[in-house]
Amino acid sequence: MKKTTFKIRRRVITLFLFCVMSVVIFAGFSFQIHRDIGRRLRLLELTGDLFSNILEARRFEKNFLLYKQPASLQEALAFVERVENLYSTHEAEILLLKRGPQDPEFSRTLTAYKNTLVQIRTLIQPGAQGEPSIFPQLEESLRNLGQKLVEITERWDKEERVQIDRLFQRALYLFLVSIVIFIGLGILVAFYLARLLVRPLYQMQAAMEKIAHGDYTPIPETSPSEEFHTLFRAFNRMIQELEEHQEQLLQSRKIAAIGTLTSGIAHELNNPINNIVLTAETLKEDFHQLDQAESLSLIQDILVQADRASEIVKGLLDFSRSERPELEPLNIGTVIDETLKLVRNQIMLSGIQVEKDIPPDTPKISGDRKSLQQVFLNLFINAIQAMPDGGYLRIDVHQEDGQWLKINVRDTGEGIDPQHLPHIFDPFYTTKEVGRGTGLGLSVTYGIIEKHGGHIEAHSQKGQGTVFTITLPVAKEKKE
Repeated sequence: MKKTTFKIRRRVITLFLFCVMSVVIFAGFSFQIHRDIGRRLRLLELTGDLFSNILEARRFEKNFLLYKQPASLQEALAFVERVENLYSTHEAEILLLKRGPQDPEFSRTLTAYKNTLVQIRTLIQPGAQGEPSIFPQLEESLRNLGQKLVEITERWDKEERVQIDRLFQRALYLFLVSIVIFIGLGILVAFYLARLLVRPLYQMQAAMEKIAHGDYTPIPETSPSEEFHTLFRAFNRMIQELEEHQEQLLQSRKIAAIGTLTSGIAHELNNPINNIVLTAETLKEDFHQLDQAESLSLIQDILVQADRASEIVKGLLDFSRSERPELEPLNIGTVIDETLKLVRNQIMLSGIQVEKDIPPDTPKISGDRKSLQQVFLNLFINAIQAMPDGGYLRIDVHQEDGQWLKINVRDTGEGIDPQHLPHIFDPFYTTKEVGRGTGLGLSVTYGIIEKHGGHIEAHSQKGQGTVFTITLPVAKEKKE
C-alpha cells in the first residue's frame, strides 16, 4: 500500500512539475517579448528626439535662407550639435535601428550637413573672402543634406513603430496560444487524474454501495493505473471475507430464528411423541387381548406419529443447515407453504388467521430455497410478534409486466412509526425490547433479496398494520 501511494504521489508530482515547467516556459517567452517591446519603445523615443532636433535645425535653416540672419544659422548649428551628442551617446542603440544600405550614411550626412552650415557661417562673416558664386551651391547642398537627414530619421521612426506593432501582435498570439494550450493541458490533466485516481475510486465507491445492498461481486482487477491493482486485490479479498462473514451472519440468524421457534416446535413435537407413548402403552397392556389386525393398527399409528416427528425435525435440520446458495427454478407458493409449516404452531397459539392468494399458474422464479425460506420466516416472525392478540396474516402473489413477481406479506398488527420506517433495513436497527430482537433479520432479508436480483420495500402506518412487498425476477425459460 505504501508503495502504491508512493507511485501515485510520484506521478502527481511529475504532472505538477510538467505544468509548472509549461508555465515557466510561456512566462519566459512573454518576458522576452515584453522586454523587446520596452527596448523598442526606448528606441522609438530616441528616434523621436533625433527627428525633432533635426526638424528644429531645418526650421532655423529655412529662416536663415529666407532672412539671412546669422542667429538662425547659429541656432541650426546648436541643434545639429544636440543630434551629434545623442548619436554619440546612444550609438550602440542607434546601430540596432539601421536597416538597409542607406543607414550607415546618417553619420556622414550629419557631418556634411554640419560642415555646410559652418562654411556658410564663414562666408557670411564680415570681411570673409570667398566666391559669391559658391553660396547658391552651398544652400542647395544644405537643403538636400537636411532633407536626407529627415528622411532617414523618419524612416527609422516608422520602422520602429512597425516593429512595436509586430511585437504586440506576437504578444497577443502568445497569449491566445497559451490560453489554448493551458485549456488543453487542463483537460489533459483532468483526464489523466480521472484515469489515475477518480475512476478507480468511483469503482470502489460503486462496489461499496453494492456491498451495502448485499452484492459481493468483486471489482475487475483491470484498473488503467498499475498503482490500484494491489489496492483492488486487497479490496477483493476484503469482499470475499465479508461475504464469508455474511454467510456466518445468515447462519447465526437462522440459529436465532430456531431459538424463537423452540417453544412452538417443542409443543408440536410433544404431540406425536405423546401419541407414540400412549399407543405403545396401550399395545403393551393389551397385547395378549388384541387380535393381529388391532395390533397392526396400533403399530401403524406409532409409525405415523414417528414420521410426523421425523418430518418436523427434518424441516428444522434442512432450515438450519449451512450450504452454499444454489439457484434453481422454484415455485414461490411451495416455499411460502414450507415456511408457514415452521411457524404453524406459533400462528395457532397467537390466534392469527392466515389468508393466501397465490394463483396456481404463478410463474417460477430462480432462487435459493433455504435463503428465501429465511426471508419469509423473518417476515412471518415479525408479523406474529406484531400481533400478540391475534389478527390476519395475508399473503398474495401476482405477476407484473410479465417479468416480475410481486409477493405482498400483510399483517394487521401495531404498525411501524414513520420515524423508524426508513431505518428498518439497517443492520442492528431494532424497535423491539432488549432481548427480543437483534436488528439483523430485515437487514439479512434485504441482502438476500438483492442477491436474487430483486428488491424489498415496506409500507406501514401506526396502528394499521404493515405490508412488505418483495419483487423478484421471473425465471427465464430455457429453450432447447
